[in-house]
This record gives sequence, structure tokens and C-alpha cells, in this order.
Amino acid sequence: MDKLHIRPAVPEDASTLLALYRLVSRDPLGLIRRPEEITPAYIQQFMQASLKRGLILLAELGEEVVAEMHAWTPDLLAFQHVLTGLTIVVHPLHQGKGIGKQLLSHFLQQVRLYWPHIHRVELHTRMHNQRNVRFYQRMGFQIDGPLKDQILSAEGKLETPLSMAWFNPGYKGNTQAP
Repeated sequence: MDKLHIRPAVPEDASTLLALYRLVSRDPLGLIRRPEEITPAYIQQFMQASLKRGLILLAELGEEVVAEMHAWTPDLLAFQHVLTGLTIVVHPLHQGKGIGKQLLSHFLQQVRLYWPHIHRVELHTRMHNQRNVRFYQRMGFQIDGPLKDQILSAEGKLETPLSMAWFNPGYKGNTQAP
């Protein structure tokens, strides 16, 4: 089996990410976005924000991109210490093999080492998806709290996501962004 290679994404990865996101979005427990919401504009939006004010990484096995994750800092100066919108996608055929864990570990290490101005990394996960909740807790995320009935599922049911955060032990206060 090929060794997992993690690298920063580049704008030329957009079409590969579009295909990966469309595939992952078919699983109702995967992304909150539905398959029809995975558009080139959506991919461009998070890529531009992550490339300009955040971090976006890909995991490859051989020549195949099997996972991606990203987060970015909002435009408001009051939130310059936050990476938000953390999203991880892993190709369905490669889930359960530790790829997400390796990618998230690498991501958090990058934040610790090279982003000392980042204090917190934020994400949302569905409260009923205890597998994801436990995964993020094992990776050092803490539960901030539930956002009652914030999600309307494709089946028309209200779901409650949990707000979770990881706090950077390398935080150095108000320093310059990389």
C-alpha cells in the first residue's frame, strides 16, 4: 500500500476537490451540504478563504487525493485568533483507515508550530453522530455546546450540531499571521 502524503492544496486542485466533495456528500452522515450544493463556486469559496487566511491540506495515496481539510480566519479583526469552518472529508473507500486522524494531527501540528496567533480551531458536528464527537474529543477538541435544531436534514428533520473547539497550546497572543 502507498504511504500517505500530506501537502498544502493549490488552486489547481479545485476540480479534484469538487469530485471528492460530491462523492462524500452522498452519505447523509457526511457533510451537512447536500450533493446538489457541492458546486464549483462552493469549492472556490472555501479554497480562496483557506488559501488567503487559513490552512488547506490534502492527503494523497499515490496519485489519488483521498482526503482534504480546511479552515480559515474570518475577515473581522476580533476573530483573528480563530480558525473556523474546520471541515474534513475522506473518500468513502478510505474511511476508517486512520487517514482523517493523520490529516487532522498534521493540521493541528501546523497550527501549533506555525500559527502562534491562532488560539482556537472551531468546527460543528452533528450531536447524534457520536462516532465523530468521540473522534474530535480524542483529538483534543472540547464541546462548546449544542446549537439546538440548527440543521434541517434532507429528510426534513431538525438536527442539533455541537460546536467544538481545540485550543492551541502554542498560542502566543496577538502576533502576526503567517
